[in-house]
Amino acid sequence: MEANVKTLQRCLNGIYKVIRTANDTLCAISKPSVCSEVLLSPQGTAYFSGVTEVYRVAKRVEGGMKTLSISNETLQHSLRDIEIIWNNLQAFLSFSPSMLRMLPAESTLDCSAVTASGNARNETCGDLNDTENSVLHDGCRYHASCANFWLNCVDSSLPGLIAPKENPEALDREGLTVLGSNSLDTGPEDLTVSTAH
Repeated sequence: MEANVKTLQRCLNGIYKVIRTANDTLCAISKPSVCSEVLLSPQGTAYFSGVTEVYRVAKRVEGGMKTLSISNETLQHSLRDIEIIWNNLQAFLSFSPSMLRMLPAESTLDCSAVTASGNARNETCGDLNDTENSVLHDGCRYHASCANFWLNCVDSSLPGLIAPKENPEALDREGLTVLGSNSLDTGPEDLTVSTAH
């Protein structure tokens, strides 16, 4: 269980860092009109789509913790920090109502509803059913977006969260471009918009 807590903490730290970077980038823009222009640019839309998917990973982690009955004060504190920075980021997105409308409904991000159902365990990374949006690695099946986030932002090899199953297969890392056209490749440094009008 301690290994799972450490793995989850690394994941949450990475999630916080991604969302914090997006928040800091928008904080650095002094004019609301420029902020809106950045958000509506193709690069901005792709980048914030990826950031939203990273937040969805945080919600999956939270739901998985409930499913696996992992109760840890440090992890809970990290989840609260992520919620705070996500709410701050949403305040910036209010400069662009069309971008705000693109965010998924809060109910679609709430993995606790899945956790309450009989299929809850099947929604936990490492123990998923075979679906088109999952990948198999060392006998564990992961949400493709969770694996994509982990490999791009945390570590170059996926963690073994659940006891491996039979018939392990190799993971095709080249196929992990779930976040748009791998929108994590679009960093805040790519979000430059001319301020001359």
